[in-house]
Amino acid sequence: MEDILKKADELGILIKGTDVYIEFERLNKEVENDKEASLLLKKYNEIADAIQQKQERGFSIEKFEQERFKEIGAAVTSNALLLKYIKARDRYLELLINIHNALKQ
Repeated sequence: MEDILKKADELGILIKGTDVYIEFERLNKEVENDKEASLLLKKYNEIADAIQQKQERGFSIEKFEQERFKEIGAAVTSNALLLKYIKARDRYLELLINIHNALKQ
């Protein structure tokens, strides 16, 4: 068990040393320090979560909710910092998925 934990720690260190992780963390901090961007991202995530929960429970999504989600989505994609952040987040998640898939084999 100790060997497995040691290897997991080594993997964590390797991940933190990747350009993908470093860029994601840098942009994450930038978003946190930008009040407008962080508030916009928070609102987007809240609306996306609410819609997802309604869908999972079998409720229909109201037209006004769809419109609000489109509006906030457009605002997010028009924010250059958030666009870079989302792309970096997606690359980081792709790395984690690849690692997960490699561990499953």
